[in-house]
Amino acid sequence: MPRKQEEQQEGAGILILYTSLMILLLAFFILLNSLSKIEEAKVEAVFQSLMGTFGFLPGGGSPFQPGKGDLTSVISAPINPVDQDYMSLRGLVRTLGLSGQVRLLRSQSIKTVVLPDVLLFEPDSYELTPQARNFLTQVAQIIKDRAYPVSIYGHTDDAPPQRPGVADNWDVSARRALAVLRYLVSQGVDPRRLAAFGLAGNRPLVPNDSPVHRRQNNRVELVFDARDPSIYQIPDSGVPRKLNFRGFTFDLFGEEGSKGKPQPPSRKQEGP
Repeated sequence: MPRKQEEQQEGAGILILYTSLMILLLAFFILLNSLSKIEEAKVEAVFQSLMGTFGFLPGGGSPFQPGKGDLTSVISAPINPVDQDYMSLRGLVRTLGLSGQVRLLRSQSIKTVVLPDVLLFEPDSYELTPQARNFLTQVAQIIKDRAYPVSIYGHTDDAPPQRPGVADNWDVSARRALAVLRYLVSQGVDPRRLAAFGLAGNRPLVPNDSPVHRRQNNRVELVFDARDPSIYQIPDSGVPRKLNFRGFTFDLFGEEGSKGKPQPPSRKQEGP
C-alpha cells in the first residue's frame, strides 16, 4: 500500500477516535446536568479525571487557572442571569480560597451556595465574621442588579442550643438567615427579592453522627431561583375579562367598584 494512502487512513482513524471521545464527553455532561442536584466540586473532579485520561491534560492536571475561567464553563455556557451569576460566584469562591468551605450545588433551574456556620459567624454569636462580610459584600455586588428571587435558609444540627436566651433551633436557624439577609440588604440588594427561613435541624446534609458532620449541618444556604415568576401573574390589559359559555356571560373578576364581589351571570339575547 502506498505510504500516502497509509497516512490518510491513519489520519482518518485519529479523527474518528477524537470525535468519539468528544461525543462521549458531551453525553456525560448531558447526563450529569439531567440529575436533580449535583455538587460543583464533584463535577470538576470527574471532568479533570476524564480529560486527563483522554490525554487532553497531561498527567490529569487541572484545566482551571484563576481569573481565566475553566473548561466546564465553556461546555455549560450561561443562558440566564442566575447561571451567569452562579458562574461569577463560583469564580469568587475560588479566588478567595474558599473552595474547601463553601459548597456549590446546582440543578436545572436552581443554584445553591452553602455557607458553613463557622465561616459566617463569630463563636457563640450571630455577628458576621470579617471574612463573611467580605464574601457577602462581593456576593451582593454580583446579584444586586438582578430581578430573580433569592431564598436564604438557616440550618442547624439536632443538638439543643446552648446559648442563653435562645428558645430552640428554630430560633437559631431563623436568626442566622436573617443576619445574612440584613447584610445583603445593607449592601444594596432589593429586600423585595429576599426571603429568610429558619428550618432548624430538619434538613441535614449528612447524619448528625460526628462533630465534623454536625459542623456541616450548621449552615446557611443562598438559593437562586431561575424560574420566571411572571408566568403566575395575570397581566392587566385593560380589556374586561369575561367568559362566554353557552349564551351566558360571566364577569371573571368583577366590574370596577364592585369591591371584588362576583357579578351574577347575565343572559345574552339569543337570536329569534
